[in-house]
Amino acid sequence: MKIVDNKQTWKGFFTYLEGYEIIDSYIKVEFEMDLTFDDNSFSGTSTNSESENIFVEPILVKGFIDDDMISFVINYPCYYYKDEDGTIKLDKNLQHPNIEYLGFYDQIEKKYSGTWEMIISEEIISADVYMEEVANGEFEIYREK
Repeated sequence: MKIVDNKQTWKGFFTYLEGYEIIDSYIKVEFEMDLTFDDNSFSGTSTNSESENIFVEPILVKGFIDDDMISFVINYPCYYYKDEDGTIKLDKNLQHPNIEYLGFYDQIEKKYSGTWEMIISEEIISADVYMEEVANGEFEIYREK
């Protein structure tokens, strides 16, 4: 994909599994990114329908496009989670884990789709063994015209 405009708005959605049971459902959250491109690299800010009224500081985005692949990282300003009642909570004393996105362009659909991943916790078991708790989901994104 050839980048022509330096400032662009991208829209899409991401999904995540609510709960830990197989019968739990995926939540779909719409998001938007306002990006500034430098060649194929970009940076900017993001908002999403779930947390748009929660954060005072911006949600930061940094990534790149390489041919038909997009890769970016989203950094929330602080730790954000849902409690057992489904209420969004902030812990400003903790840093939110990076959320890494990787997707590929669909020429027919004219959008990128792929997966995201976030390491929630890591535990060292021994010198060469460790355990990670990972959250993941899917996403789609396209450039707003």
